[in-house]
Amino acid sequence: MEEINVILNNKPVKAREGMSVLELARENGYTVPTLCHDPRLEPFSSCFLCVVEIEGMKGLQPSCSTRVKEGMVIVTDNEKIRKARRTVLELMLSNHFADCVAPCKQNCPAGVDVQGYISLIEKGLYREAIALIKEVNPLPAICGRVCVRPCELACRRNLLGEGAPVGIDYLKRFAADRDLESSGHFRPPVAPATGKKVAVIGAGPGGLSCAYFLQQKGHQCDIYEAAPKPGGWLRYGIPEYRLPNDVLDSEIATITELGVQIFCNRKLGEDLTYESLQKEYDAVILTIGSQKGTLVGCEGEDALNVFPGIEFLRNMEMTGQRVDLRGKTVAVVGGGNTAMDCCRTSVRCGADKVYVIYRRTEKEMPANPIEVHESKLEGVEYLFLTNPKKINKNEKGKVQSVTCLKMKLGEPDASGRRRPLPIEGSEFDIPVDYILAAIGQKTDVAFIDEVNRVAPQPLKIDRWGNIEADPQTLQTNIPSVFAAGDGVTGPATIIEAIAQAGKASRSCHQFLTGEPVEPPRAEFISRKENFRALVPEDLAGKYVKHKRNEMPTLSPDRRMNFTEVELGYPDEKVAADEASRCLECGCTEYFSCDLKKYATEYGAVQKTYTGEFREYEVDFSHPFIEIDNNKCILCARCVRICHEVAGADALGLINRGFDTLVVPSMGESLNNTLCESCGLCVSSCPTGAITENKPFKPGPVKTETYTMICPYCSVGCTLDVHHRGGFVMGVDGGEGPSNPEGNICRYGRFGYQYMNDQERITTPLLRQGNEWKPIGFSEAFRLIAEKVKEHAPEKTILMGGARLSNEEQYLIQKLGRAGVGTPHNGSFHYLGTPPETGGLVRGITPFEELKNAGKIYLIGSELNRDHPVVGFMVNQEKVLHNKPVILCTQRENSPMKHKVHRQYRIHSYLHFLRALNYMILDKGWENRLFLNDRCTGLETYRRELLRQDFNALLEKSGFQKKEDLEAFVDEYIREQHAVVIGSENECSPAALMEMKNLTLLTGKCGKTGSGLILLNEKNNSQGLFDMGLHPGLLPGNVAENNSSHLKRILEKWKVKDIPRNNGTDARDIFMKGGFRNMLVFGEDPVGCAADPGKIRKQLGQLAFLAVQDYTLTETARMAQLVLPASLPHETGGSYTSAGHRIQEFSRYRDPVSGLDNVAQLLELMKEFGLNTPRDAEEVKSEWMSLLSEKGEQKISLIFAREDNVRDFRYGVDAVTKNFEDRFTLLDKNHLF
Repeated sequence: MEEINVILNNKPVKAREGMSVLELARENGYTVPTLCHDPRLEPFSSCFLCVVEIEGMKGLQPSCSTRVKEGMVIVTDNEKIRKARRTVLELMLSNHFADCVAPCKQNCPAGVDVQGYISLIEKGLYREAIALIKEVNPLPAICGRVCVRPCELACRRNLLGEGAPVGIDYLKRFAADRDLESSGHFRPPVAPATGKKVAVIGAGPGGLSCAYFLQQKGHQCDIYEAAPKPGGWLRYGIPEYRLPNDVLDSEIATITELGVQIFCNRKLGEDLTYESLQKEYDAVILTIGSQKGTLVGCEGEDALNVFPGIEFLRNMEMTGQRVDLRGKTVAVVGGGNTAMDCCRTSVRCGADKVYVIYRRTEKEMPANPIEVHESKLEGVEYLFLTNPKKINKNEKGKVQSVTCLKMKLGEPDASGRRRPLPIEGSEFDIPVDYILAAIGQKTDVAFIDEVNRVAPQPLKIDRWGNIEADPQTLQTNIPSVFAAGDGVTGPATIIEAIAQAGKASRSCHQFLTGEPVEPPRAEFISRKENFRALVPEDLAGKYVKHKRNEMPTLSPDRRMNFTEVELGYPDEKVAADEASRCLECGCTEYFSCDLKKYATEYGAVQKTYTGEFREYEVDFSHPFIEIDNNKCILCARCVRICHEVAGADALGLINRGFDTLVVPSMGESLNNTLCESCGLCVSSCPTGAITENKPFKPGPVKTETYTMICPYCSVGCTLDVHHRGGFVMGVDGGEGPSNPEGNICRYGRFGYQYMNDQERITTPLLRQGNEWKPIGFSEAFRLIAEKVKEHAPEKTILMGGARLSNEEQYLIQKLGRAGVGTPHNGSFHYLGTPPETGGLVRGITPFEELKNAGKIYLIGSELNRDHPVVGFMVNQEKVLHNKPVILCTQRENSPMKHKVHRQYRIHSYLHFLRALNYMILDKGWENRLFLNDRCTGLETYRRELLRQDFNALLEKSGFQKKEDLEAFVDEYIREQHAVVIGSENECSPAALMEMKNLTLLTGKCGKTGSGLILLNEKNNSQGLFDMGLHPGLLPGNVAENNSSHLKRILEKWKVKDIPRNNGTDARDIFMKGGFRNMLVFGEDPVGCAADPGKIRKQLGQLAFLAVQDYTLTETARMAQLVLPASLPHETGGSYTSAGHRIQEFSRYRDPVSGLDNVAQLLELMKEFGLNTPRDAEEVKSEWMSLLSEKGEQKISLIFAREDNVRDFRYGVDAVTKNFEDRFTLLDKNHLF
């Protein structure tokens, strides 16, 4: 392709003629945003986000559809462009009635991802949930007990009238406790030491959190605490019945284990000088709290036995002595959580009567409602709309009573609560012995003079007596000093202190690393509340009523002590049930949404353009795909990919202008369309408008990704599997050799549930009566060897599945031949299939040749059902290049009929193909030059075929007239670039052999843009032949009577001889009950049988059956011994896909059982005295060394015997069967 010269952002670059400006920019490392462009599709230019400036052209141009030209001068980024892009985004966002994140996260000061960790708890991933929480909150066990729960105030389940939000804090506590109790609790990674040191003043929640975050960055953090023990307010202000000290100590230990040091009894300004901190540390963070108590604020507050509430609580913890209040009356003044701690502690100290005096109503109380409720159960009496006016003393100066005034509520004050107003003449007295004031706290900055004595400039204190710091960075006026928590804000909450710690530690890290100290870029967050407030009617009827699981507590009569009152959820079932109450308000595509990413990058504001907007109901009707038009930006990528690639045309655009929206093309649901559930629309959507309808709570959560080969059909697609803690959250297509555009089908995208199966076997199981007994691997292998040796070697058969890797298949046949000594090694998948079937792959056409094809013939290929990714390739050639596609099918109502130009309804693939080949030979239309040069067996084949009755073949084929068949043959022969696609899902081995013969007779086999694409049912069907796991074939797909190849194998295996099959039919022996032992690896013949009863009967005659599989399949349930199979990503290995392409991927993680499939086979081989390779890599080297050494061989034409009845379906794989069963159950449109 000719190169042209272009100026791109003031730099001369080379470009290929015909490429777009967008492609050019990206190839040269420039990021140009786009929302409507998908490289798999033709340019559409609907979003105009990708606009660029081109010299000489009026206005800005869409880069996706503008082709480069010689001498073009392009600018991809300047203020004019950025302003245009921001305008485009803000117009889209003005009609984006959706939430990026859930209200619970938005209302959490620290921004804890509540929806994410609830999703993880639902799956039992407690360590992962804690890891997520601790990204911003290092104290989940503490907060799960004492947080004020602003998240729960924002929970939209409150709108459902159930009386309670999701128990967010209860769930946090449950996960945190489980993690702390585990043998390997979560511990974040710590970066290498930077050599920088930070002094944190105060070991309260703010100080502990600052140290936690900064230590992870590699900075050494030392905390200095004035009190005897760390914890600050957590220890000295919150009683143990709410927050036990052992929980506090355990959580503090998770911080010190990172390397944080805590020095207690060190108070700044007394026994710790700022001068020493300056010398030893690179930065200081002040997290001193606000723990200086205040009194009631009325006449007589100087009376004896009137105390600040926090001093009352602190002194008891400091001294370890409980105040004796027996027979006394205590009045607590205030309505916050400190007031609750004071009144409930007074009860535990034996007080005869405890009052809470509060000047507003219960509704206005800032205290946690649960605390109020529990205090009432414990006997606390409330005096609402009451305010102390005067404290009355006795002759000794002690409090005797308090004169109170009744109040009424007036207009709201600055806090939003209605202002209390006194009612004149309403005074009354209450006799009391003690008064505890819980109406506020102040910051103690007595150290200020010490700091200012040596600081370069005086540390600023604000007019409220708190430390003054930049509200965005929390850097004080002294650059190396930062501050966080109540010492900055005044009395606040624990979670607010933790949030400030996150901000201060981030700024401190910037300072320590020499970066500018500045706040992070504001993240764009779309909120429904930006359009209107939600009301109960918005949720009515959309969610199942689900009452909250209440927290178990000590009964009130057992609470006269400081034992923890709330006992925690009792088990995982309750926690999962409570987690299921989450309404999943936030967008599942939070981490991947391009609209959000660009809105953040360009500083878009959702409210810039206000006015009319649209609201739509979310469509959950499809079992795998959900549609939320509220998030749709009308890029039409879903519509276009469904047409251009999938060919289903299941989606379309309706209406015009502002009323335009994407809808299913044939009605109200995708279930009423020709939707194939391929999920291409999901993969193409740049927002969260079309997403996977997942069978579990989807999150969103950050995931890790590994790559594997799809375990379903033989196309061999590369999959990117996204998981968290081993639980698979979703699958995308990777750009692999077989699917270079990243396209995958419903099997790959939605068929991953087997990896999350809770019924998975994790240890060998031995049947004892009707029970399964877990045993060790050594015992299991020894038992197999003993049982096998009880009978003659030929009485044992080994069967390996077509889903297994080449390495596993190779070892199975080697174990059978060289270890057990049996010639019977194969698979149920190809049971009774002639060994010649393995040679069909020779001369096969690769998928890439479809681009060079002139015409495509689908013979027995229901591609959109069985091999959709190849169907995508075919459809793209049809739609984009107008290539004719001809379908020959036995199906009366083929799901492919709407995707082809012409359809032939035939009765028998075998007889149709034989009729074609008969006609070619009979009329002398064969390509003799090609046949003489490339093929063998022509004359034998000609003799066998021409002795058939042509009229009988024609009749059985389904063609009514010979002339029609002749026209078909003539068209096929004349097309120089004709590709035939056949599938073993539909066609028998004999039919596939005749299909191959067709391409040989016409000279099309192996030529550019022509030949045969053969698709197998399973991901490694071909491997069974290549690895020799088939009767009559040796490793290398070589016949067992090949003496030279046999000699190579014997030398490699270091054995004298191996048994030969000699043409015996393993299927016949099996059906007649001729075997005594059977070892089955990765197959479920009972569950996948066409006649399960017949197979069950045959297996029941065995003396010993051992099965290796993921779960207790129907076959495994009949076994005496079951081995736990490792999943593909726990095994790795190589696979031979269609086109004879060998692909491999590495093991991602260790198997849950401890031994992967290869390791199990190697250990089992040792039980039979075999010398074995050391690992899977050596196994691969061994089988590769046994591949045929011959150069290009001629291909044989074979006249196969008539087909047997097909005994098994689903590739004899329970994984495929289970997905097919689930899909069939949920497939409402019955397309397949």
